[in-house]
Amino acid sequence: MKKLSLLTICLVLLFFTTAHTSSQLVVPESSFNFGTLVQGEKLHHTFSIKNNGDSPLSILRVVPSCGCTAANVSSPVIQPGKSGEIKIVFDSTNFTGKVTKNIAIETNDPKASTYTLSLNGTIIEEVQITPRQLNLGQIKAGNSTKSNVTLINRGNRPLKIISVKAQIPQITAEIKKQQLKSGESATIEITVTPKATDRILSGYLTITTDSPKKGEIVIPVYGSPTR
Repeated sequence: MKKLSLLTICLVLLFFTTAHTSSQLVVPESSFNFGTLVQGEKLHHTFSIKNNGDSPLSILRVVPSCGCTAANVSSPVIQPGKSGEIKIVFDSTNFTGKVTKNIAIETNDPKASTYTLSLNGTIIEEVQITPRQLNLGQIKAGNSTKSNVTLINRGNRPLKIISVKAQIPQITAEIKKQQLKSGESATIEITVTPKATDRILSGYLTITTDSPKKGEIVIPVYGSPTR
């Protein structure tokens, strides 16, 4: 009888111990703000993860929210008390403005079967144009109307403005400063002179630069000639 009771106690203790053994995912930093990134640059960041449980932590899948983000885990299994890394590469080529990208981690942690990491920040264009289009409103035919476009080099290297060309003869453009250091700006002076026969004025400017990321910029120009 005593042997049976002792066996029962051992089985209960074994069951209790096994039932309460589990992995535990701990992420010291779940969100990373990268600040400002120039469009086309790639962001590299590493998230640390740790297993605070008493059984191995399995990283079943790491799933980025879009194809612009790649994620690699240092090891698919993290032993109790050990740490691992998830390396992220985000390609900003197709983005501008504020962005947030999520990466889902699927694990065998019963309390965190899916855990989300995030990257957020602002993507700026290497060559910033203001305004992006020119609506001149009503323009008197035969008279010249002037307007300005500002170009700013937001990149990390010097920028050369190779040319500024108009599609139609009613639009001309002049730029005096063609070499811009990082952070410098230049003004493009645009002159529009509608013909007496023009009912609608619609064209565009093409700005060509030596930027590998923003080699050509098109600015629509339009207005309504009056007599």
